[in-house]
Amino acid sequence: MNKLIRTLLCSLLLLCSAGIYAQKGLQIADVFQKYGNRKGSTYVELSKNLSKTWDITHYQSLKMQRPEGALSEIYRSLEADREHAKKIKEVVADGNIQSGYYQLPPIQKGINRYILFRLGKKGEATLIYIEGEIDSDDLLSLMFNKD
Repeated sequence: MNKLIRTLLCSLLLLCSAGIYAQKGLQIADVFQKYGNRKGSTYVELSKNLSKTWDITHYQSLKMQRPEGALSEIYRSLEADREHAKKIKEVVADGNIQSGYYQLPPIQKGINRYILFRLGKKGEATLIYIEGEIDSDDLLSLMFNKD
């Protein structure tokens, strides 16, 4: 079931962009807005009760096949947003973040927020924003469970 959820989350393409409000005050909101509809990008947004099992209420992802022009902006946004975040996991190579998982301060009691970033082996970049009651341990389990 977890594999089905991961596949669904990573493959749906929605054209709606109303979820920018969920990231109000975050620099990554600009990245989603600017690059979400560009050629070579896949933008996914899922809202409401996405998963009762994982208590995710909002999910946004942006995958860019050729992020060269956007990488500097993504890195600047990550740097700004992670100043107020708790690092869950981060991998840095040659001074650049290869992958990072950050927990932001909650927007209200019990509603956690996360930013996930990954630069793939083929150069593609994936940026994810997740919001809900899910805790960081469950999020890591969801992301890395190989069911």
